[in-house]
Amino acid sequence: MGAEAASAGGRTRIPRQAYLLFVGLFLAVASNNLLTPLLPDIRDDMGVSLAAIGAFVSTYGLARLIVDLPSGALTTRIGPHPVAAVGVVLIVLSSAGAAVAPRFGLLIVARIVAGIGAGLVATVVLSALSDVAPPDIRGRVMSLYQVANNLGVAIYPLIGGLVGSFAGWRSAFALAAGAAVLSGSVLIPALRRVPASRAQRAARGTTAAAQNEPQPRRGAPIVAFGVIYFGVIANMVNRHGFRNTVLPLFAASHLGLNAIEIAIGITVMSLTGVLVTIPGAALGDRIGRRRIVVAGLALMAVSGVVFVLVATDFVMFMLAAVLLGCGDFFASSQTALLSDLVEGPRRAMALGAYRFCVDLGALVGPVLLATLMSLHSVGLAIGAASGILATAALANRVGTPSRSAPP
Repeated sequence: MGAEAASAGGRTRIPRQAYLLFVGLFLAVASNNLLTPLLPDIRDDMGVSLAAIGAFVSTYGLARLIVDLPSGALTTRIGPHPVAAVGVVLIVLSSAGAAVAPRFGLLIVARIVAGIGAGLVATVVLSALSDVAPPDIRGRVMSLYQVANNLGVAIYPLIGGLVGSFAGWRSAFALAAGAAVLSGSVLIPALRRVPASRAQRAARGTTAAAQNEPQPRRGAPIVAFGVIYFGVIANMVNRHGFRNTVLPLFAASHLGLNAIEIAIGITVMSLTGVLVTIPGAALGDRIGRRRIVVAGLALMAVSGVVFVLVATDFVMFMLAAVLLGCGDFFASSQTALLSDLVEGPRRAMALGAYRFCVDLGALVGPVLLATLMSLHSVGLAIGAASGILATAALANRVGTPSRSAPP
């Protein structure tokens, strides 16, 4: 079948190559998520402060942020597999180096290098998924990117905690290096076929799939890109600022929940997000991606307010966690919308900018909402997140062209 989708009974199927890209990305994200439960062990062993551990975590995201935009341009210029190869090598070397680093400063350097490598791989995989996706199921194919990341967030901390408890935190870095090697062995062969897939699809010209592809306009409206990127930032501010920062603090201080109960709620939220990602993308392919994006942003805005009103004990906290997790159904439609708006060779740059917005929101969200919570109240922090989401929903409703939805 190759990289192209096969049809059975007229139904377009996800290409095999897309699944290989999914596996490769899932293995690559181990470099970050394995370490989450081991941060206290690293702090104790290295004898550093909480602020230093915070810097250790944030430098990874900052490195990704810096490399997101250049990685899109590099992918367009030299092709996906050389960029991915460099990214994988950086992850392997940095993880192996961190496993034997004698000083904390070297750990920081290793995390910066790992963040650069992860940023390269993430942008390449997202762009490649867009290239191999049949137009009528582009959202569903690109949802594999979200699923790989969300599965990593849900599964790798557990694996890292188990490995670290038996063999020490350095073993988690060694495991991450091994996972990166496996990632490269899957990604590089798959990515070598991406240019051929694009050329083959273009050569078909008059086939049904080509006829169904929304034809991008040259010089697509800047406002359309702007509102989509704003929606991406709003979603990440909410996810990392509210869900990953304010919510645990609120659950502990206002609901009296312990660490295990909070962890269960966050895990349920993440797994719910995994379960709704592909169905949400498929619905966007069917009824229009703009509708799904607007509905998703609006649902997340309402969910934050509902959480404050109904989360009074552990049971209600769990129900609210499920509702918040359901909001993850629209992220893949955002990337599909961007892919619809630009021509193939320029998609890597547009999706590199998407990755930049993801990492920007992830950095700004926790600082912004935690500051509002500290200076005023948790209600103001959650209200700010909901207000940003509601504004983004309205902006996407008005500013995103409906023609970018599949016919």
